[in-house]
Amino acid sequence: MDIARIKLTLMERLMLVWDEASLKRIGSAIETEISETSDVDDYSDEEVAELDRQQALHLNGETRSYSREEAIRMMREGFKG
Repeated sequence: MDIARIKLTLMERLMLVWDEASLKRIGSAIETEISETSDVDDYSDEEVAELDRQQALHLNGETRSYSREEAIRMMREGFKG
């Protein structure tokens, strides 16, 4: 069974639960699972500071934006020119 089918089955089963205590237990289990896997995507303080710095440069007009097409063309050309 693929992941999308598993998710759909779980959502269908969840819709059948009406007991508040049961829903709270299910919610806690989901939150626990999410918090265990979400640590992988956390950024360090230094990474957040760099992202903030780059955003500030962009908002101040000190860096240039590119359209999707321009970015793809530049990547294919090896960022020449």
